[in-house]
Amino acid sequence: MIAPAPPRWHETRRTCLAFSPGGHWAELERATAGITFADVFHVTFDDGRPAPSGIRRYHLCHPRRSVRRTLRNAWQSFWILRRERPDLVISTGADVAVPVLLLAKLFKARVVFIETAGSAAPTLAGRLVYPVADLFIVQWPDRLERFPKAVLAEGLLL
Repeated sequence: MIAPAPPRWHETRRTCLAFSPGGHWAELERATAGITFADVFHVTFDDGRPAPSGIRRYHLCHPRRSVRRTLRNAWQSFWILRRERPDLVISTGADVAVPVLLLAKLFKARVVFIETAGSAAPTLAGRLVYPVADLFIVQWPDRLERFPKAVLAEGLLL
């Protein structure tokens, strides 16, 4: 049996991982695989799966491109951010994470967004978050045309 590699980075800032369950969560897990977090919490919508042991997880209303549901999500996001006060927010999207990312800037958090490789075109979440992101990462070279200040990842996270 091969022992797991030691972490390459220890993040001491309070960190929020905002994501949609499924593929977005899988990409975020791969993107943060070499990082250990001293203080981390999750923001997502309830998909019925339990949170990993020892992780605080908050469930938001899933917007589903509804104005009313998006406003509810934003209200919930505001109260979570007010309570937790993260220094760093990392996300791969999708719509459930957008209000968290936009509101995080009001709380002076650094925002890192990783554009999903699973979409053929730039995502709506990416287009909305790009102007406020402190670091915007893309996984396909052609996305640099749409997001010129982005950083190209060294490989796909799918």
